[in-house]
Amino acid sequence: MKWLERFMIVLACALSVPAWAAQAELLDSAQLAEVLKKGQPCCVIDAREEGHRKQQPIPFAVIYNESIKPKAGGFAVVVGDNDRQALAAAQVIVKRSGQDVFAVKGGYAAWKRAQSGGKAPSGEPDTIMPQNFTIPSNTCEPGEALHEYK
Repeated sequence: MKWLERFMIVLACALSVPAWAAQAELLDSAQLAEVLKKGQPCCVIDAREEGHRKQQPIPFAVIYNESIKPKAGGFAVVVGDNDRQALAAAQVIVKRSGQDVFAVKGGYAAWKRAQSGGKAPSGEPDTIMPQNFTIPSNTCEPGEALHEYK
């Protein structure tokens, strides 16, 4: 019977390792550009206040709320009004999902630079989104909508 108890303890520890290993990390635009080049599915989460989201929308971004949980196999990028806000939102998402989440150091301007490969953006308009993206699993569930596209 002792071997069964030990096995269950080891199994429980092994299953919880991803949550321990996950972290929220603050990345500047050059570091974020490198992460985006990997081509993994990415969920962009906009944690900025409503006025900033309306002035400078991020196409295909999900509006942040504490119940967002990115799908497995991808990662999340959080854009905030400031570094502290982005990192705090990323930490909440990490605790809930057990996946790595990257907060954008420098906010919206850094996100734009990351989209251009870490360089300063040119004067021309561009689409600000990763090549692949995922929608968090709880945003397409039945019931009251967590966000609304307009």
